[in-house]
Amino acid sequence: MDRIIALPELMYLSPTTREKAVIIAQDLLRTNNISPREAVSKAILIAKNWAVKNVNRAVWKKLRSIEKEII
Repeated sequence: MDRIIALPELMYLSPTTREKAVIIAQDLLRTNNISPREAVSKAILIAKNWAVKNVNRAVWKKLRSIEKEII
């Protein structure tokens, strides 16, 4: 798994998203018959989507609280 961590695609992710991608890649390698490269690519996409959902939810909550303060 050390080779996967050294991939440049992972270096551009935030630490939390990178950690999530590595965990997902490990799970994909254990459960599917795909190459490590494909597992990492798929894991990066899944982790990015996860991060975007978390950010969107946090922004939505913040906007909602600001809206309540205004009213």
